[in-house]
Amino acid sequence: MPLFHGFMNRHVTSFEATLPTSLRESTGDIVENPSVEDLRIHHGSAKRSSGSSGRARASDVTVHRATTEQEREAIYRLRYQVYIEEMNGANRHGEANAQNQQLKDSWDDRAHHFYAMHRGTVVACARFMMRRNGPLECEEHFNLERFVPSYPDSIGMTSRLALHPEHRGSHLLKQLTCAIYQFLREEHIQFNFIDCHTRLLPLYSKLGFRAYRPGFNHAQYTYVVPMVLVVDDLEFLEQVKSPFVPVARLYPSSLNGRRLLLSQFPDAATVLVPPSHKPAHSTELMLERLIHQPEQSAPSNMLHGLLIEDVTVLASLGHYVSCQIGDAVLRAGDPGRDIFLILDGRFQVTGRFRHTPDDEIQVSKILAAGDVFGEIRFLTDEIRYASVVALEHSTLLVLNAKAMDRLVITAPKVAAKVFRNIARIVVARLCPANDFPPGPSSP
Repeated sequence: MPLFHGFMNRHVTSFEATLPTSLRESTGDIVENPSVEDLRIHHGSAKRSSGSSGRARASDVTVHRATTEQEREAIYRLRYQVYIEEMNGANRHGEANAQNQQLKDSWDDRAHHFYAMHRGTVVACARFMMRRNGPLECEEHFNLERFVPSYPDSIGMTSRLALHPEHRGSHLLKQLTCAIYQFLREEHIQFNFIDCHTRLLPLYSKLGFRAYRPGFNHAQYTYVVPMVLVVDDLEFLEQVKSPFVPVARLYPSSLNGRRLLLSQFPDAATVLVPPSHKPAHSTELMLERLIHQPEQSAPSNMLHGLLIEDVTVLASLGHYVSCQIGDAVLRAGDPGRDIFLILDGRFQVTGRFRHTPDDEIQVSKILAAGDVFGEIRFLTDEIRYASVVALEHSTLLVLNAKAMDRLVITAPKVAAKVFRNIARIVVARLCPANDFPPGPSSP
C-alpha cells in the first residue's frame, strides 16, 4: 500500500502514521499543497547567522511535493539564495533572475520538486527527473544506456539540492532525502543518479550513492563525480548505514541492480568509496610509497613524518577520486575547503596570485604524487586563484574540512603532524625566499 498517497495525485495527507516509530521520529510529514497562505523563505542573504539559528526540530518540519506555481517559485527563491548569493554563482548561472531573485532552468518544467517547510518557511529543496519522460541533464556523461533493461523507464536523476545554512547539521536533510527516496520506490525507480562535487562526496556516500566512473567538468559546477544509488539494494544501504534503510525495509529488495552496475562498471566498487571499506590494495601501496619519499621532498609532502598507522587513520576520513586526462578538478573562484593529496599522476596548476597589493605573480607549475593543493583555501578561506587540471590518469585522496576537524578530535597527535606539514607547504609556496613559486592551493 502506498505510503505517500500524495505522490500518486490522490487524496493526501501525512504518511507519518504508516511508518515505523524510529522513522516517524526523524522524517516528519509529507503532504501536498501546504495549508499556508504565503510560502516564505529566509529573507536577505543566505549567509550563516551568528545568533540563534532557530534550527528545525524533526517534529517542526513537513516535506512537500510542489504542485503549484507558488510552491515552485518559493523553491526557485531558496535556490537563488544558496547558489547565487551564498556560493557567488552569478557568473556560472546565466539563467538566474536577479530581479525576481529566482534560479530556474529549462529542466524544471518537467521535474518533480520537493521541499521542506519549517514554520511556514521553505528551508530546503531538491528536484527529481525521470528518464522515461525525456533526457536528463548532462546524461552524456553518465553512460545511461549501459543500464538496460532499467534504462530508460526505471532510472532518474536528483539535482539542485539546496539547504539554508541555518538548518545545516539538523535532521532536515535526512527528512527531505528520505521523502524523495520513498517517492522513487513508489515510482519503481531502480537507479538514481547525481553529479557530485568533491566536497560533498562523504555526504552522498553515507546516503548510499556509489561512484562508478571518473568525473567530468560540469559547465556550472566545475569538476563533479557521477554517482548512482541502487535504490533496491537494501544490503548495501545497511552496510553504509544509510538513513534510507527504514524506508527500504518496507519494500522488496534485490541484488539485480548491484549485479548490473558491477557487470557494466567493475570499478564501481573501488572508484570512490571510503578508504576504510576499500578492498583494493593499490591505494594503500600509493600511500606507503609517499611515506617513504626522500627527505628532500618533505616541503611538499603532507605525509612527512607520519607512520603507516597514522596515514591509515588520515585516509579513513577521506575519499579516493579517480581523474582522467583534462579533468579540471578545481577552477579559480571555486567554493569549498577541501585538501587534495595526489596519490598518483600529475596535475597542471595555472593562475594569477597577488603576492602584495602591487605584485601579481603568474603561476604555472606541475604537481605530482605527494603534492597537495587546496591547503591555502582550507586554512584562510581566501578565494581560489588558480585552476588545477589532470595531465594524466590520476588518483586523489580528498579530505574536507569536517574530516580534518574529526582528525583533531579522534587522533590529535596525527593531526598535529599533518597541520605542521600543511604549514610547511604554505610557507614554502608563499615565501619567495624559498624559491618555491606560489602553488595551487587557494585555487
